[in-house]
Amino acid sequence: MTRAGTAAVRRGKLGAALRDARRAAGMTQERAAEELGCRQGKINKIETTQCAISPKDLSRLLEIYQASDELVNRVKVLAAPGAPGRPAGSLPNSAFLQLLELEPRASEILALHSERIPGLLQSEYYTLSQFSKAGDPTDLAALLFDRQQRARLFTTENAPRYRVILSESSLHRMPGGRTPALVIDQAEHLLTLDETYEQVSVHILTFDADIPFLDADFTVLKFTDGNKDLAYVEYATEGKIFRSPKPVAERELYWQRVHHAALGTEDSRKFLEELIDRARAGWRSPKQ
Repeated sequence: MTRAGTAAVRRGKLGAALRDARRAAGMTQERAAEELGCRQGKINKIETTQCAISPKDLSRLLEIYQASDELVNRVKVLAAPGAPGRPAGSLPNSAFLQLLELEPRASEILALHSERIPGLLQSEYYTLSQFSKAGDPTDLAALLFDRQQRARLFTTENAPRYRVILSESSLHRMPGGRTPALVIDQAEHLLTLDETYEQVSVHILTFDADIPFLDADFTVLKFTDGNKDLAYVEYATEGKIFRSPKPVAERELYWQRVHHAALGTEDSRKFLEELIDRARAGWRSPKQ
């Protein structure tokens, strides 16, 4: 998402935290709504981040749920607006928020990205450049906090295997234009991720790859805990989640075909290293 980015992480976690607090208190949405003095639909929208929650309602819900001090402090951080940005919980992409919530539960993640580095793999410089060029008003401290929280996916116990295919285009289409400094920073970050986390593998799909076309960006989440596998497809202005077996299987098969045409892990590392060398040399070939 060009505007949602990692700021959506905080909004999704806020709704999930309030939902879990309600359940821990043994309350239905109807009972919580009665205590708050509103309709059940409002509680549902707050928990699914379809509407923002006012500070007054947030404090009242935490009282109703008899939340612990630890939970109260965590929720306050998640709900803090990034002045002068939007309040946490406003204008989310619900499909993307579902993806963020389910990622840590997956056993394997298959991703394909064409024109943009996905948020989970972005360097700090790339993230800041993207939000700056998009004119996003999100507070930088909150933005970097969200980025750090999302990256915890790689360090959690039983972290999912993350296999991503990046089109060569994603390393040419940089926020605000392709500059050597930004390309070097992002390429070095990808190399660091590949070196640091055994479960992460990055594959570069070069312009010379033998494929008929490149489809829209998508992510497939595979589960072994009883959850159904799903596919998240990302379009220019929205995302959509597919849970039916056929579209999920089709995406996984397509990913495997593109993966077959992409560079292997070692060749992908060499590609990134050579890209860094060319950028440092002012885009000239290192052999010149």
